[in-house]
Amino acid sequence: MKHSNVRFSKRRQERLIGDLTSLAKDICPQAEIVEVLIPGYEELDAWIDIVVPDEKEEEVSDALSLRRDEIFMNEGYSIGLGITERSHYEAVRAKQNVTV
Repeated sequence: MKHSNVRFSKRRQERLIGDLTSLAKDICPQAEIVEVLIPGYEELDAWIDIVVPDEKEEEVSDALSLRRDEIFMNEGYSIGLGITERSHYEAVRAKQNVTV
């Protein structure tokens, strides 16, 4: 069984992912695009991890989720989003750097 992203050109993938990352930056210039995976996890065509200031997480998440849903409805391209608050991201990274 072929993964669904086969039908999307690389240029098309980049444009759709760019739409989402640009929107994140428009809403929150401090947004950090941490990772983009193509294909994404499991059946996703792509996955985007974004870290934002704590007070912006809900606003960025809501806007990107709406745009992601539009992309899926109009294009059939399935993109997963991981929107993480900066404090949580830093706490996880700090735990990863602890040696026992």
